[in-house]
This record gives sequence, structure tokens and C-alpha cells, in this order.
Amino acid sequence: MYTNQYKFKYLEWHSPEEIHETTIKWQSELEFMEGEWYFLKELLSDNTLLLLSETNFEETQKLVSELLHHKKGIPEIKELLEEHRNALEVLVDGMNEYQKEKAFKDRHVLLEFKMNDFNEHYRKIKTAIFDIMKTSMKKRKQKSILNSQ
Repeated sequence: MYTNQYKFKYLEWHSPEEIHETTIKWQSELEFMEGEWYFLKELLSDNTLLLLSETNFEETQKLVSELLHHKKGIPEIKELLEEHRNALEVLVDGMNEYQKEKAFKDRHVLLEFKMNDFNEHYRKIKTAIFDIMKTSMKKRKQKSILNSQ
């Protein structure tokens, strides 16, 4: 399930409701990323000729492969989040199981780190794609202006 090789000295206590809402928010973000992935894929494939003629092909190819690699990570994280949400029972069952509750909170923090890293990497890919598209479109516009004169 999870690997917890970290020992946290301080963990902010969140209520089970807050943890549940955070987990649902993360799942929603992943669903949005998945839909946005298809948009970015379409954007790149619809503008392939433009990108080939106006940009560095290797850079574009690298972005496409990063985007594909990122997409492959979404199901894994979705599964972790679903397991995490289902394991929330340990906090609301009314039993005082300190070790299990602490392990659950540790996993929550690790998931938070994983989601933050995943989101940050995705934003970098998305920004790079938009930058390359913007550059390509500017070059195409400049060429069309020069050709019309």
C-alpha cells in the first residue's frame, strides 16, 4: 500500500472530515488533469505541422513524452487516494488505536507531498507546452505579415 520510511516529529492534526475533503479535492484535481491531458494532446496533435516548422522538434518531442509519462502516473495516484479515503475508517471508528491513527496521518502527509510534486511537475509541462505553442504562433504570424507585404 504505502511505504513510510519517514518519521515526522510534528503533524498538524486534521479532523477526519478535513482529511476526507482534502482527499476528494485531490481526486477532483486528478480528474481535471486527466481531461486537460486530452486537451493538451489534441492541441499538440492538431498543430503538429506548425510545431515541426516553427520550433525545435526535439524539445516538442520531449514535452510530448513527458506529458505521456505524466498521464501514466494518474491511475496509480487515483488508486492510492481511493485506498486512503477508504482507510479513513481508522480515524472515525471510535477506537483509540494510536499507532494506526499515527500511521494513517503519516501516509496522509506523504500523499500530500506526492500530490504537490505531481501538480508542480504537471504545471511545468503545461507551461512549457503553452510557451512553445505561443512561440510557434508568433513566428507563424510574423511570417504571414512578412509574406503579405
